[in-house]
Amino acid sequence: MKKLRRTSTESAVRRGDGLSAWRKSSHSNPSGACVEVAETADGVVAFRDSKRKEGPVMAVSRASAAAFTAAVARDEL
Repeated sequence: MKKLRRTSTESAVRRGDGLSAWRKSSHSNPSGACVEVAETADGVVAFRDSKRKEGPVMAVSRASAAAFTAAVARDEL
């Protein structure tokens, strides 16, 4: 498998540099199956599993995050 090189933005998000506080959805599952989200000043939105705070982080543009959450709200995903 080919290794992907991290960009400086991805590395910064992983470390938490410049991120707002992580927050959980108001629709969080009582069993703890939650997604947390944080945002950088330059518009990168980061998602992570609330149970694995040191685990992987998915970072996308603000526009991509908005399109994703809108599709989920419309039950398209």
